[in-house]
Amino acid sequence: MEASFWIKSWELGGFYTSFHRKDIHPFVLTHMNPEAIEGANILVPLCGKTVDMMYLSQYANKVIGVELVEEGILQFFRENNLTYVQPDAETYISGNIRILRKDFMALQPHDIGKIDWVLDRASLVALPDDMRTDYITAIDRLSDVGTRQLVITLEYFPLIDSAPFSITPDEVSHYYGAGHFINHVEESNQPNHGMVRRWKLDYLIEHGFVLDKHANGVVLTALEEMMA
Repeated sequence: MEASFWIKSWELGGFYTSFHRKDIHPFVLTHMNPEAIEGANILVPLCGKTVDMMYLSQYANKVIGVELVEEGILQFFRENNLTYVQPDAETYISGNIRILRKDFMALQPHDIGKIDWVLDRASLVALPDDMRTDYITAIDRLSDVGTRQLVITLEYFPLIDSAPFSITPDEVSHYYGAGHFINHVEESNQPNHGMVRRWKLDYLIEHGFVLDKHANGVVLTALEEMMA
């Protein structure tokens, strides 16, 4: 899925950006509660205009979103009535929220600084299988031992060849197990989800995982072994 796909999606809007919730995700409220994220630096990959960043900013030291398409960034600030400044063409800042208009896969640690938490609300599921290695390698590069992640995935059937993709708990274990302790904290059947109606799915389950990183530089090796 090239950048042009996401640019076109933001241009079309409506169904094409319907992955955005109007409320704070309940898994975020439960597992990134004020006590858990107090004073933390939080990275939100492929952030779009998620309102989760507004919630996180109330308690975190810094919230860093990364979004490739400027229209998504502008909608975030506009819809939340936030003014922002741009110290450079790729950086948008309002209070303790900073959004970078960059390719997440090319991001380097010096671009974001030390990260305590990563919120993956709809990042992994937005990527086809052949792009997930680059994404997970980027997460490994940008995080350190002790970094925590909340990863939210969807599992459904029959499978659809477009985002959001179905990702099972076993796949999460394959992707992250080499360098993270994985706690499967949520498993919620969603019979009334919009995707169930639109695609006539047999079922759709939303999963939540809290990951604690315990080793650096092992993710890519593990993925290569899995795909060999």
